[in-house]
Amino acid sequence: MIRYTSLLFLILFLIGSSGNAQMMAPQVGPDSVSTALVPAAGYSSNEGLLGGLIFSRYDYRGNQQPFKNLLETSAIATTKGFFEVEARYEQTRTFGREIRSIADAYFYRYTQDQFFGIGNETTFSDEQWDEEYYFFRSIGFSFDYRIRNPIYKQGRKQLDLQLGAAVEYHIPYINNAQSSFALQTPNGSDGGWVNKLNTGLIWENRDSEFDPHRGNWAELELRAAPKWIGNYGMTTARLEMHQYFRLFNWLTVANRLEARHVEGDIPYWELSTLGDKNTLRGYPLNRFKGNSSVAYTLELRTWLLKFPEIYGLKFGGQLFTDAGRVFAETDDINDLFEGYHQTVGFGGAMSVFNPDFILRGEIGFSEDVNRIYIGVGYMF
Repeated sequence: MIRYTSLLFLILFLIGSSGNAQMMAPQVGPDSVSTALVPAAGYSSNEGLLGGLIFSRYDYRGNQQPFKNLLETSAIATTKGFFEVEARYEQTRTFGREIRSIADAYFYRYTQDQFFGIGNETTFSDEQWDEEYYFFRSIGFSFDYRIRNPIYKQGRKQLDLQLGAAVEYHIPYINNAQSSFALQTPNGSDGGWVNKLNTGLIWENRDSEFDPHRGNWAELELRAAPKWIGNYGMTTARLEMHQYFRLFNWLTVANRLEARHVEGDIPYWELSTLGDKNTLRGYPLNRFKGNSSVAYTLELRTWLLKFPEIYGLKFGGQLFTDAGRVFAETDDINDLFEGYHQTVGFGGAMSVFNPDFILRGEIGFSEDVNRIYIGVGYMF
């Protein structure tokens, strides 16, 4: 049975264009602009009728790799008040220099946000789920701006220094006095601002940013949120590593490892969290929360059918397994090698008009519930 947040999408139609291709087989190159528009509709028993829109624009003009600039946006709304908008703008040259800049904006209104408590062994009950014991409402937005300046570059190998700043605002609303959120009242239950400064290093050695088959990628990020510029003060350290290689010349093996730790005056939404579109796919949203987390993903990807003469259309599939756990203040080093949760799942992918545009859908299975995910691009 697929429960809440497994919002079932029906893709109605896809519209795309290429500045060079004129609706023929795509010729993504130095002087092309490619766009893709995906309207979608569906129904969820929890959220009612829903409508969504995904728009992507890829500008390859000039001779800049992997693109000159990129715009990705998505929006979804339901008849019961759920609303979510995401947007990313990225360009490879900023201030007339070889500085990459990324701007991310996010706004949401969750009519059934979820809180299960803090720790790696928080319980789940079908009866309490059906009674909406884990649910509360929330509204929030964030804006994040980062720049990446290369400090080493040789071939496709590159090491970047990253600097950035972010602003966030979240406010929860209790709609059930007997809910887990109301009874536990985690830190941050009054909402507020978190404003951050960040720095870090990014290593790039993939053969493609959108559909990598070989190589590796890594990011070390440090964030500081001083309390004098927000309502909460904390520091965060995160390490993420990706590795890709090919088997049989048709199967891509993709690995991802992420570790995160946060210290200070931490609101619940800034805790290290597993159970979303990037970690432990299949578990309910925000299923596990703690000060630290470790998450691992293994994916097997392949393109099954290709029709290059039909706008570059191709269809693929993927199998995956996610594993991970969180660590609360009561855990110790002996817990590092036990207590891991695992999910499995499968999905499909489609690319049309532009090989960099990949529409992905998948379903994850956990011991609690099953969930469906749809988005643009591979998860990593």
